Amino acid sequence: RHLNKTMARSTSFLLLISIALNIAHGFVSTRPTPINLSPSTATSLNAAPATKVHILSTESEVNAAVHTIVECAAKDAIAKRGHFALAIPGGSVLKVLSTLDPSFDWPTKTTLAFVNHKCVDVTDVSSAIEAQAREKFVDRWGLTDVISLGGTSDGEKEATEYEAKLRALPESKLPRDDDGFPMFDLCLVGVGDDGHIGSLYPNRDEIDIINGPWITSSYKKEPPGISLTLPVMQRASKTVISAAGKSPKYPNGKASAMRLAIADENVTPKEFPASALRENAVWILDEPNGSEMKEMGLSSVEKAVGDD
Repeated sequence: RHLNKTMARSTSFLLLISIALNIAHGFVSTRPTPINLSPSTATSLNAAPATKVHILSTESEVNAAVHTIVECAAKDAIAKRGHFALAIPGGSVLKVLSTLDPSFDWPTKTTLAFVNHKCVDVTDVSSAIEAQAREKFVDRWGLTDVISLGGTSDGEKEATEYEAKLRALPESKLPRDDDGFPMFDLCLVGVGDDGHIGSLYPNRDEIDIINGPWITSSYKKEPPGISLTLPVMQRASKTVISAAGKSPKYPNGKASAMRLAIADENVTPKEFPASALRENAVWILDEPNGSEMKEMGLSSVEKAVGDD
C-alpha cells in the first residue's frame, strides 16, 4: 500500500511537470476557456432559414448597397457612442470597398479589424489582407486605427495575440454582449466556393468553436491563418455577405455556393460553414450569383440597405 501511494505521488508530480513544460512550449492552449451561454443567446450551428436575401440586377447595384450600408452603420454607431467598429475579410470585398469614397469623416472614428488574415508579414501586398486593404482604400480614407497581426508564421501565437488586442479595446470602441462576445457594428463576410467563411473551412474543428475564443488559428493552408470564430460573426450588430461579378471560369459567379449557403435544406454548417450565417446575415447578390434561386425574384438597393 505504501508503495502504491508513493507511485501515485510520483506519477502526479511527473504529470504536473509535463503540463508545465507543455504550456511553456505552447503545446497546451492558454486561450480563454469555454463559457456557458444563456439559452437566449447561445450560438447556433443550425442552418436556420434565410430571410434577408436580396438579389439585385447588377454588380454596380450590389456595390452601391454595400457602400450605403457601411456609411449608414458608421453614422449610427458614431451617433450612439462616438465610434465605429468594422470587420472586413479579403478577396472580393476589398474590391467592393476600393470604390467607396466616404461622404463624411467616419474613417477617423473607426477601428478596423480583420475577419481573417494569413500569418504573414502585414506589409506584403502579395499575401497580406492588411497591405492590400491599405493600398486599395484604408490609407486613402484616412483610417489609422487598424488592429494588425504581429507578422509571424505562428498561427496559434498570432491568434492568441490578436484576440488579446481585441479584448484590450474598451467597450466604447468594441461593445460586448451579455455573454462577453464582441459586437462589431458591421461585419462584412466573404464566402468561398467550398462554403468557407473567414478561415472557417468545411469539416474542420474551427467551425465547432462556439462558446469561448473570439479568434482561432486555421491550419487548412500554409502559411496558417487566423479567423474570427463563428459566434463573433453571428453576433455583429449587422453581418453582410455580398457576391457579385463573374469570370470566364465562373460565368455565374458563385451561384452554386450561394444556393447552398442560403437555400439548400440538406446542407449542414459543418459541411458548408456559410449556412451557419443564414439567419444572421443580410445576403446581397447580383443576378448571376442569384441565378440558382430565381424563385426569390429581384429586390432593390433600398430594400437591401434597409434590411436589419
